[in-house]
Amino acid sequence: MKKTRILAVLAAMTMGLAVFGCKAETETKYVDKVYAEAVTFTAEDAGDAGVKVAMATKTEGAAIYYTIDKSSESLKYSEPLTFSKDTEIKAFAVKKGIENSPISVAKVSIKTKTITEKVYVCAKCQKEYKTAQEAIDCCAETLDTTAPADVTEPVAAAKDSSVVLTWKDATDEDIFGYLVSWKAESTGRALVALEKDSLIAAKGQQGCVVTGLTNGTKYTFTVKTMDTSGNTSGGVTVDATPVVVDSKETMKIALSVPEAKSNTSVTVTVNVETAAEKIVDVVYKKDGSVNAATLLADADAKKAEQNSAGNKQWTFEITAADETANGTYTVAALDSDGREEAAQITIDNFDFTPPAKVKGVTATYSSELKVIILNWKKPVDSDFDHVEIVYTTNDGKVDSVKSDVIAESSENKTFSDIDGAKAYYTYYIASVDRLGNKSNEVKYKVSVNKTVSNVPEGFVEIPSASIAGTESWTPSSSVFVSGRKLEIASFYMSDHPVTRGEYKTLMGKDPSYASAYDKDGNKLTGDDAVKNNPVNNISWYDALVYCNTLSIKEKLTPCYAISGSTNPDDWGSVPTNNNSTWNAATCDFTADGYRLPTEAEWEWAARGGENYTYAGSDDIDEVAWYYENTNNTGTRDVKTKKANAYGLYDMSGNVWEWCWDWYDSISGDTASAGPASGSDRCLRGGSWNSNAINAQVAYRCSSGPSSRFSDVGFRLVRSAQ
Repeated sequence: MKKTRILAVLAAMTMGLAVFGCKAETETKYVDKVYAEAVTFTAEDAGDAGVKVAMATKTEGAAIYYTIDKSSESLKYSEPLTFSKDTEIKAFAVKKGIENSPISVAKVSIKTKTITEKVYVCAKCQKEYKTAQEAIDCCAETLDTTAPADVTEPVAAAKDSSVVLTWKDATDEDIFGYLVSWKAESTGRALVALEKDSLIAAKGQQGCVVTGLTNGTKYTFTVKTMDTSGNTSGGVTVDATPVVVDSKETMKIALSVPEAKSNTSVTVTVNVETAAEKIVDVVYKKDGSVNAATLLADADAKKAEQNSAGNKQWTFEITAADETANGTYTVAALDSDGREEAAQITIDNFDFTPPAKVKGVTATYSSELKVIILNWKKPVDSDFDHVEIVYTTNDGKVDSVKSDVIAESSENKTFSDIDGAKAYYTYYIASVDRLGNKSNEVKYKVSVNKTVSNVPEGFVEIPSASIAGTESWTPSSSVFVSGRKLEIASFYMSDHPVTRGEYKTLMGKDPSYASAYDKDGNKLTGDDAVKNNPVNNISWYDALVYCNTLSIKEKLTPCYAISGSTNPDDWGSVPTNNNSTWNAATCDFTADGYRLPTEAEWEWAARGGENYTYAGSDDIDEVAWYYENTNNTGTRDVKTKKANAYGLYDMSGNVWEWCWDWYDSISGDTASAGPASGSDRCLRGGSWNSNAINAQVAYRCSSGPSSRFSDVGFRLVRSAQ
């Protein structure tokens, strides 16, 4: 039975009306605007060649433009592209008369031969979203139909098989970029497969270089200004005819970089060919003007250094702190005869991406030999080099300082002279690639003295379980189903649901709505009186914020990440409606911070190794506060009923408890963390205003993650590893 209320039903009806009112065509409508459908990507294994990626948009007649790995130049898409290295692709769809689509971003992985991540970017403010509609909604306004101003002072300089176009940017505030197209005078000439007929130049670049042209053929170039609403100017045109030139009459620049990856610096070599006696100046700038005179006069351009090789070779070094240093660099040179020339090079050498974390960490402790043998599985990253390990000991109260770093290239390490009087050793293992990029640590705890408790105060340790998927369960389970093989690692679970006092102490407020009572049915008022009642009126989103906030306060590793951040301060306000960004939250089950239990963990703990209908008894009144013994009046102080065999109170009744999992049917191949997707999250345990059947250990319930009800709270768990 799904947990519902009248408001929830009304919300569902409203959503239903919204869905049926949507335009089911190839464009998405927003107020007065109609947007081109976002670009989608498909990846195909191309064998030794790498990965073949195709792009498409559902908007008929729309053109697709794309950039690769932070390049500032957008190319028009015509056929699938093949990549031999990890690549980031940005693409959007353009159609005259409607708005440009949001920018689609895909990360191509050579290792997995797939697209590992897809996001959508608002073209105006560059914020990332999980869906195209969210990117559209970000900065959407009523329709802007005003065409932007044109560029001014367009110039086309003919080169050998290329033309350098320069102009002065339009001054409109909402400029997105410049659509550059060209057409040969002889429209019937055959174009080679890689030749472009249009591109988009970035705002501020004030020009571009068009290559791959045929010498002796006249081209007409058109530059149109494009604003963030997709409006384009009328355009300005300029002609040029590429010609073969005598190398003695011109200057040529050849740029090169080493192939090796780096996370420190890259040296660019500039070789200049000229008939002049010497080179006077060489400057460079990221995304600089392709007009040599403009770049040479740019105060922000940096000077290259002359190499000793006859004045014709220069170098400059690019240092980086992150991968934003990758991109297109323009170099301009001036010789003693007054010749000026510019050239561009795309740098993608900087790699700050850490390898994946190690997996499959296990340990064996021998008190007789006084050794701990630590095992792990290396990540499959092609540039993985070794792991770094540090450890601490704990005497039952505090951790020691961390040890020196131990480097290990194998998949195991034996630690000798283990002090059996300690409570446990904690190992921190990070994988490191050849450049020194380091993954997040995997934390693994090994108990060495069973007489010293490792269990946090207020928690109990729930033993591990290997569930083969063939067992019979009493009462019958919808979670431990036939064929579902589960490995439940031992974990710590709070012996009570989070109380109103605990919640207010951490979060500064008590959002509870239900009336509070003591075990004798006396109504309680005032903070001190109600503090031991379970907190309620809590959404699934609220629970994630509490878990990470408490983890950070106690200097533990937070389990939850939203949009890549584990700090709730970065998440924004807790949504009051279903939110796709928050729904995409991830959980690091290897972290030592606080989290919600999975549904399998919750039921395993609630059963307590027993075969009772309720958590600890077949007599509900022994273990649960529910509708009949509360007279539907409100919550009761925690830990006032009998605990189950694991020492857990209130697993049946008092308040429903959120679990991590999506709510859906469970089958033999369902992952241990539950179904892959859904619309609701799981609730377990029943409550003070629920019937006895809801308090059974096998009963499943659900609600939307933004829902808040006066009989819904949550309970904390932590990994025991």
